[in-house]
Amino acid sequence: MKLRLNHFINIVKEHKHIIVILLLFSTAFITRILRLTHPPHIISDEIYYVVAARSLISTGSDPNLVHPPLGKYLIGLGILMFGDNSFGWRINGAFLGSLISPLVYLIGKKIWHEKVGILSGVFILIDPLTYAMSCIAMLDIYLTFFITFAFLAFTYQRYFISAVFFGLASSVKFVAVFSICGVVLYLLYIREWRLIRLFVSVPIAVFFVIVLPIMFIEGIGKWSAYTLFYLVWSFGLNVEHPFASRPEGWLFNIKPFVFYRNTCDLIAVANPYLYLLAIPTSIYLIYLAIKNKENNVNFTEILPVLWFITQYGFFFLLPRTTQFIFYLLPSVPSILLLTARGIEISVEKLLKKS
Repeated sequence: MKLRLNHFINIVKEHKHIIVILLLFSTAFITRILRLTHPPHIISDEIYYVVAARSLISTGSDPNLVHPPLGKYLIGLGILMFGDNSFGWRINGAFLGSLISPLVYLIGKKIWHEKVGILSGVFILIDPLTYAMSCIAMLDIYLTFFITFAFLAFTYQRYFISAVFFGLASSVKFVAVFSICGVVLYLLYIREWRLIRLFVSVPIAVFFVIVLPIMFIEGIGKWSAYTLFYLVWSFGLNVEHPFASRPEGWLFNIKPFVFYRNTCDLIAVANPYLYLLAIPTSIYLIYLAIKNKENNVNFTEILPVLWFITQYGFFFLLPRTTQFIFYLLPSVPSILLLTARGIEISVEKLLKKS
């Protein structure tokens, strides 16, 4: 009996990373899949993307040129697999949204170590904003998945794969360019000039491969004109909305976005108790990076800081006043990575003092 127990413990130790990944993913997926049919009808902004997905399936035409088509293709794939119902609309978002937790675990483990990886993965698992956006047929969860995978690949020095996934993210929403800027800033900081061309050219190429069918169906001239018009319109949007909020309030959970209110509410809310810890951690890591610049140290830990600063911070620069708290979602993995690292640093300092 003791030998069997020791053998089991050895197996767990040997495969602990796989076990952690499976636990994070399965827990996230179960909690999300249970509510995909509640409510059973289209809610809030789902109307734009579900209708567009139906059109892409039936005619190949995209009536929603405000955003590139990849997220709508993925919603359409769910419809083809599981039917034109609430489960079909939302299943792929729930699946890819559930993968974000183990992806963040792997990033934290690689940049720092196991404890930071597990803590940040658990934070994503219980994050209310990630949960809400994983349960609704909108584009932001797909954007966040592709950006997170791109940073994961970058962290493991799979630069071409990273650039491809940044291209996929840009094929969901144009604001993925903010995160690409974060990577370019990092490459400038470490003086890897040759890689900058890769992270400019490959995402552009991937983007045009994804949108090529739409361009031919709509007509290249029409697609270009409508895309440019909607891009300018979207970046400068200024209309009244009951849940509109400014970026400076997102970390504080000012003005959550209510998608659905009933016996089972679905609301996009932030977690200020965790999110705000990312700010002092970012300042501290920037200080360390500047202090150690000439000491030939590994600067990878500044990567989540630049991810946070660019993907979140660029919303402050937009002329658009009609913005919403769920725009913060692509920044949340970086925020919770920084929060986990900040907690670890604080605990280490407290232990040293005691």
